[in-house]
Amino acid sequence: MTPARISSFLVKVASRCNLDCDYCYVYHHADQAWRSMPQVLSDEDRQAFARRLAEYARSIDLKRAAVIFHGGEPLLAGAASLCAFARLIRETAGPDIDIDIGLQTNGLLLDDEALDLFEAHGIGVSLSLDGPRAVNDLHRTTRRRRSSFDRVEAALERLKLRPGVFAGVIAVIDASTDPAELLEYFAGHAPPRVDFLLPDAHHGRPPPGRSADEDLYVRWLLRAFDTWLDHYPSLPVRSFEALLDAIMGLPSGTDAFGFGDVSLISVETDGTYHDLDVLKVVGNGTQLGGGVKDTSIAEAASSVRLEDHRRLLARSGLCATCQECAVVDICGGGAVPHRWSEGGFSNPTVYCREMKALIAHAQSRLSEALETEAGEPELDIDVDAFELAETGEAVMANLRENASRAHRESLDAALRYVAGQGGPAGQTALRILTLSAERLDSISWQPGVVAWSGVTLAARDGRTVCDVSGAPLSFDPDYVDDIERLCRSPIETPIVGADDRWLRRPFGDAIAFEPEEVADAARPLVEEALRILAAWRPALGREIAATSPAVQFIRDPTAHPDKIVSFSDDAVPGALFVSVRQGDGLIDAYDLADSLLHEHRHQKLYLFERRFPTTLPGDLVVSPWREDLRPVSGLFHAIFVFVELRRFWEHVLASGPPRMLTRARNQLADTERNLAQAFATLEQRQLTGAGEALAAVLRSRRAVSLAA
Repeated sequence: MTPARISSFLVKVASRCNLDCDYCYVYHHADQAWRSMPQVLSDEDRQAFARRLAEYARSIDLKRAAVIFHGGEPLLAGAASLCAFARLIRETAGPDIDIDIGLQTNGLLLDDEALDLFEAHGIGVSLSLDGPRAVNDLHRTTRRRRSSFDRVEAALERLKLRPGVFAGVIAVIDASTDPAELLEYFAGHAPPRVDFLLPDAHHGRPPPGRSADEDLYVRWLLRAFDTWLDHYPSLPVRSFEALLDAIMGLPSGTDAFGFGDVSLISVETDGTYHDLDVLKVVGNGTQLGGGVKDTSIAEAASSVRLEDHRRLLARSGLCATCQECAVVDICGGGAVPHRWSEGGFSNPTVYCREMKALIAHAQSRLSEALETEAGEPELDIDVDAFELAETGEAVMANLRENASRAHRESLDAALRYVAGQGGPAGQTALRILTLSAERLDSISWQPGVVAWSGVTLAARDGRTVCDVSGAPLSFDPDYVDDIERLCRSPIETPIVGADDRWLRRPFGDAIAFEPEEVADAARPLVEEALRILAAWRPALGREIAATSPAVQFIRDPTAHPDKIVSFSDDAVPGALFVSVRQGDGLIDAYDLADSLLHEHRHQKLYLFERRFPTTLPGDLVVSPWREDLRPVSGLFHAIFVFVELRRFWEHVLASGPPRMLTRARNQLADTERNLAQAFATLEQRQLTGAGEALAAVLRSRRAVSLAA
């Protein structure tokens, strides 16, 4: 197994706490190792960790990492000490590694002086708070069982005045309380994010209160979900948003839903490496072997214990009951600690009944919402003309104009927000806003600018946007300098291999981007591939140039070096992400033309779907091009792409160079077989009116050869 790629580090800076929360997995569950731990992480271990992180990041080309200061209560180590540690980590890592640093605190020691320091040192703060006084004081009290609420709520009020620091609230569910009261309380404070956690439990220690009332948590979760969806949908509740993402087939951003991989390790106050901290609830130890003084992070990432944990996050690592479950691709087996019994982790989560009920309920609510909507938008374009570049130029211009208006509005609003923050970035934003409407329209269409604008507006509204691995994307006001540089000269498209961080940040560490020397070598290849497409069909060349203005070079370190990969994402509309290396050299221009055309078709359909949704959410199907189950939208996209790629390879077979003829035959055989299966599956699924119309066009086009 390839070693885990670690990008997040939970560092225990203090092992003691100034509260005595009765559900705490550190102090009130099976693993009591904290009793023998040093009270704080030593200076020597802090220096060693900083060196290990810098060493590891360079060894795996990690460009971004997250460090979370944890405990116990991390503020027992002192705010100034934590800031010095943060500075040490970043200085040791150097300027090429972007390190997000945050801490999880109970808030008792969070005063304005500490917040001033955290603001100055770029440290985010997440607050532990279970709700209003009556809820919070059920469990979060001092050792003398006295209330902690007043001091914690005071910390909440301070954090609300520091949007650049406030990362959100974590609350543990007590199912005896009223979820409507809880949501009303948090909505009134409007934190940037709320994360509701089920009490840590497993088959040897069932959830509190459920033995007397087996439906206790089912009722609570369903009522909480309905209250949130019906009354507080603008409150970012991570657990519910993750559930909806998983239902839609998207990465959930939490280990409570969906499948994933280990990306985090912990460091205890004695400097030793440990697995996921909450695994302490099962009491079988979390040590990975070694510590920061004598063991590299790469060695810890390769440990047997971590490999065992990773297997539990894949479908193949689940028990037979879970593997045969109809909702396993949404649930993912549930959180690993919740699966444990005396026999190990080969069990459904102890919350299996609750997960099934919540997933079914959320799917039902989504279906109801679709059925009761005012109606689908009127399909006021010629779908038959849209599908072909030769007939769809006017339609595409109309779709681009609609999208461009939305992009321009977002850019203007994002620039105004940055301007309102003041400072050098605010002055730059004001200068950009004085540019001509034509220039701003052109800039707003650039994919990196679109992605940045969306995250900036989320920061303005107190929402959190995550990258594909679930890590929060931070507000980046300094990007206005890059936008201003774009404004100074004419934009020639496509922009190939640009060092644009907002073409890359939405993908976190999940995607590796090629270095500049590879980009330099590959730019002529992109020009050749685009010439191949334009010579074949000039209208298609014009369509790609107008709709997909950016090309980025990627690689998949986990794949075979001969495998050609590509992707696109509507988070960065108009950007095509393609691999250009195969083995020791560059790929063939015809293979690159295939990848560019493939991803452009995704972007073309994204543009259509912004006005006319094609599929309904909540259903997963088998796609002949993928091993895992996909949402219907993914299958629809694949059909839309491969109908066009079939035309391309027919052209290559008829008119391409001799070296590509065998490849063309193989591609056509695979494509025809997969399209037949895909269309058969699509016919069994309900689509929107626009989806039905476009599917009918694609079925008819499948039988037509443009090469004839």
